[in-house]
Amino acid sequence: MNGADIELQVGAAQGLWTHSPVDWSGNEGLTKAAGWPNNASQSYLGQGTGTHPGGAITQSGPTGVPVITNVSVSALGTTTASITFTLSSTPTSSRINYGTTLAVASTQAGTTATQQTVALTGLTTKVTYYYQVQAINATGTALSQLLTFTTL
Repeated sequence: MNGADIELQVGAAQGLWTHSPVDWSGNEGLTKAAGWPNNASQSYLGQGTGTHPGGAITQSGPTGVPVITNVSVSALGTTTASITFTLSSTPTSSRINYGTTLAVASTQAGTTATQQTVALTGLTTKVTYYYQVQAINATGTALSQLLTFTTL
């Protein structure tokens, strides 16, 4: 991996900074990629309400496609999780794509509401799952960032 590879991964950590401005090049021996901020308050804003200054980002696609915001996990259990999200306009369909690999090969249907909570069941205890929200309307398909949660 080199600096160019790292620069292409904006958002790969789901908006979380993995290095502070002080240790950015640390043991990697690389310099900070051009155009990257000097401190976390200027950085890419990740999904959710984590500790990043500035809060959540919004996701968008082509004009007219639903914009996905406020994606979060609630009701996390040993074999269950609920994904809550908001859409800017009514979709013709929506779903959660999820799985234990980046392929997110399983799906759970949502509804045509603009505010939704979709329950995932039959999960495995103490396993990390990747997930993303998908919303479709006549204009096209919108996908949220790929996020993770770990069952209890």
